[in-house]
Amino acid sequence: MKFLRMVLLAAIVSLPAQRAHAAADVAAGQEKAKVCAACHGENGVSSMPGIPSLAGQQDQFIQWQLVFFRSGQRPNPAMAPIVGELSDEDVVNLGAYFHSLPYNTKVADGAANAELTAKGKTVAVDHRCSSCHKDDFRGERAAPAIADQREDYLVKALTDYRSVTRPSVGVAAMTEAAAGLSDDDIAAVAHYLATLGPPKTVGASLKTVGPAKK
Repeated sequence: MKFLRMVLLAAIVSLPAQRAHAAADVAAGQEKAKVCAACHGENGVSSMPGIPSLAGQQDQFIQWQLVFFRSGQRPNPAMAPIVGELSDEDVVNLGAYFHSLPYNTKVADGAANAELTAKGKTVAVDHRCSSCHKDDFRGERAAPAIADQREDYLVKALTDYRSVTRPSVGVAAMTEAAAGLSDDDIAAVAHYLATLGPPKTVGASLKTVGPAKK
């Protein structure tokens, strides 16, 4: 089992290196992603409960997850038949395509609850979430963007990490980070992250889809 994990890690780590030698084909990724739209949304913005938005997501994070799904390390009956035939090139292209899409900043689940938001912010600070996910919670490299993600998905992801039923990128970073979270902590931090909205300062490279006009 240890050997299998080492082989899997080597395969995953090699993907970004492959990309350095050959640029990702965003158009090919877009073509491959057509099947993804049914659940993850036409433009990578999910409206389906429990399904994450992928628009603007960190491409290395997407690559990790696709390899986890493909290898069976992250079991998922819905994803398994879709990723089973993906080549490493497909994985890199899909990561690049979804990363190229405008980042979603719409709040999917209504207005923020001030009390829950305050508690969630405290949980995020206490657990140093920004050390990996950055101050704007839009992630970096293999650390995913989690700001304005679906709240129900964030709850499930944190619960899965806490129970170690979902593999973590790196040296068990998320399984360790989530280990001490209570159900209330998870609900609060998920609400806080899901309702952040557009960042106060938008960098030149940050592409966003803002809240719909009323």
